[in-house]
Amino acid sequence: MSGARIVPGAGELRAITSGHPKGYAQRWTFGVPSWRHVSEGGFRRERYLVVRLDEVTARRYVTEQHYLSGWPAAMHRFGLLDTEAEAGPDGQTVNGHALVGVTVLASPMNERVLTHAFPRLIPYAQSVELARLVVSASVPANGETFLVAQALRMAADHGVRGVVSFADPMSRKRRTDHGTVIASPGHLGIVYQALGARFAGRSTARSLLFLPDGSVLSARSKAKVTGGEAGAQAVIRNLESLGARPRREEESPSGWLAEVLPAIGVHPTRHPGNLRYLLLAGRTRQDRSRTVFGMPAMPYPKWEADRRPLPGSPTT
Repeated sequence: MSGARIVPGAGELRAITSGHPKGYAQRWTFGVPSWRHVSEGGFRRERYLVVRLDEVTARRYVTEQHYLSGWPAAMHRFGLLDTEAEAGPDGQTVNGHALVGVTVLASPMNERVLTHAFPRLIPYAQSVELARLVVSASVPANGETFLVAQALRMAADHGVRGVVSFADPMSRKRRTDHGTVIASPGHLGIVYQALGARFAGRSTARSLLFLPDGSVLSARSKAKVTGGEAGAQAVIRNLESLGARPRREEESPSGWLAEVLPAIGVHPTRHPGNLRYLLLAGRTRQDRSRTVFGMPAMPYPKWEADRRPLPGSPTT
């Protein structure tokens, strides 16, 4: 395959020469992506610790740093601590050390996400979803694999045996005061490939409603508004913060949505489906070998051409 090879230069990432790009690890700082290359070196396992986190600490870090500002139904939360740094990107510390990464194991909305992948495991107990993985730009390449590997070992102590994770290959854009920027350039799940995860194909293709901030307006959120359910006001306030006009008293919620969504630039976008990876948790190889997959292994996906944009660069 051919494509642009991304290399760091002049404080940014630029594409030069040809050849398939590899060896780059994605990082996040206040929702802005950046990249670290393995050739930089510098990752020393003895410098970092992985610890369990409380809900408040993990949630603050993820919602401030990750491009998806929402918070999943977290079950297990783990933090990457830098023992040689004074503080993380937002000043957070845990046990006196800088918090520089978080991964979250959570409950997916649909139980079948877990039972299809691990039919012999008890969903939400022995099988869970890896819903968030965020690592600071200060951490060299290989930091994310270290964090996930340690987190899986620690989760195994609480009965977790199988983990499903999804990588979204579709890029997302976010509207800001400075124009439209890339919120996420799309992912192939290279970190899971590096961990030897099983690639189990794509999730179901579907149409999504991308909001101006790069998040998705789910069918469940729409139903809350149209049905006047609990949580509807939070959805409405979010849409108004993104530019939707207030709903007039005489108009129906469904009619209001039909008008304001196109007005703020929301249109259905066909999504090909996320890339599904299956990981095993356990302290020993024997523990991990006892878990039976419910899906066949497929070849790892690769970019046919480099799709990674310049972080923070304007787009059209």
